[in-house]
Amino acid sequence: MTEHIPSGGFDSLQAFSDWCVEHGFDTVIPGTSDTNGAWIGKRVPLVDFLRMASSEGIPYCNVLFAITRDGNENVYAPEGMETYFPTHRNGYPDIFFRPDLSSVRVLSWHQNTVMVNGIYHLPEGAEVPLTPRRVLLQARERLRALGYEPYVASEFEFYVSEGTPETLRQSGWDLKPLSSRAYTYQVFRSSLDQDFLTRWWGYLQNAGIHIEALNPETGPGQYELNARYTDALRAADDAFIYKNGIKEIAALEGRTASFMALPNAEWAGSSCHIHQSLRSIETGEPVFMATGAHGAHPELSQVGQHYVAGVLATLREFAALYWPTINSYRRARDYSWSATTVSWGWDNRSTALRVVGEDPHSMRLENRMPGADVNPYLAIAATLAGGAYGIEQELELPLPVTGDAYADLSLVKLPGSLEEAVALLDGSRLARELLGDDFVNHYVVTLRAEISQWKKHVSDWEVGLYFESA
Repeated sequence: MTEHIPSGGFDSLQAFSDWCVEHGFDTVIPGTSDTNGAWIGKRVPLVDFLRMASSEGIPYCNVLFAITRDGNENVYAPEGMETYFPTHRNGYPDIFFRPDLSSVRVLSWHQNTVMVNGIYHLPEGAEVPLTPRRVLLQARERLRALGYEPYVASEFEFYVSEGTPETLRQSGWDLKPLSSRAYTYQVFRSSLDQDFLTRWWGYLQNAGIHIEALNPETGPGQYELNARYTDALRAADDAFIYKNGIKEIAALEGRTASFMALPNAEWAGSSCHIHQSLRSIETGEPVFMATGAHGAHPELSQVGQHYVAGVLATLREFAALYWPTINSYRRARDYSWSATTVSWGWDNRSTALRVVGEDPHSMRLENRMPGADVNPYLAIAATLAGGAYGIEQELELPLPVTGDAYADLSLVKLPGSLEEAVALLDGSRLARELLGDDFVNHYVVTLRAEISQWKKHVSDWEVGLYFESA
């Protein structure tokens, strides 16, 4: 493992270059997230990165926004979007990645390598509206315009199986989790796994990620990682790096780490919980707790109530951002620790939104709806945009759910399928206003392409049930 060198930000290419030379970094991976959350990047020698970054940026074929999860180019531009949407009709021109030097991270599982995040731009200079990191920045700016800085922390669950992705694919995905049963929070299992967990922890620490906890979860070979809260953009960058980094590190050790929502119907699902709060830009003070409220009977401030009401009001229309795959909806079952209803409550884990905290600095909203399969930029953007909408419109927060939200038949259900969720997003005037028409159009086309692939597939279950009996 590379000696610990703190990741950091720089205000000029020269400062970045000097730091790289001082510490022996000769390779840069410039790149960011595609629509599905995959890390798109190139390994570039430092000298070439500096040259390209000082002009238009690092060129990428814009086909990266047309590639499906299986690596095929299968997403086609809707009418009227050909000017920047990738399509064979315009010859797949270059877009240019422009680095954000504040985002530099050390990748100590690579040799002498750092990564730099950023935004894709069109040749004439405008930002590509499809870039997920840009969608998040827009949501953050909406809250900043209201006078608030959002802070976020993420919790992701994931499974680890013996075998690389290639060997598992060859075996027909015969998964072999690292443990044969669940060891929820048990130190015994952490002790058995401490060698690789310590290694992973060190790699992620070198990448500038503050891990507050890493523990076994409620499925065999399942773990949960809790990252410390920070400003919203850095929190999303952290989640993006550790999701992709953990997969890379596991593969280097002959294992596969998966953030799939539900890899096995008999196992626990994997979630992503997004903790969020606001601080006043003017004073730096947290604003979610009502003045004078504390202890066992906290109260949300007016701003806090409006924010939670906005996130609550947009859960259904934004469901395709929180549950972005066919598999996402298999996780959403009653009594599975997953949200199933449009609901909120005080320290209530059966609701979609959980408000918790005993003092102004710990008071926060936990959005429990997302699965681990989310693109962190888009999931965080959705919840921030919903909260901003609630503040702008001064939405009234309904009464909290007390007790078992799964058993409350009066609560509105969340969408039951990706098809339903995509239709809600496509028809949402609010989503188009908060996230942008261009992004929504592209995202809808992308997910409908995946739905089309799914509908062409005949499952083993169908063959087993119908081949003889039909």
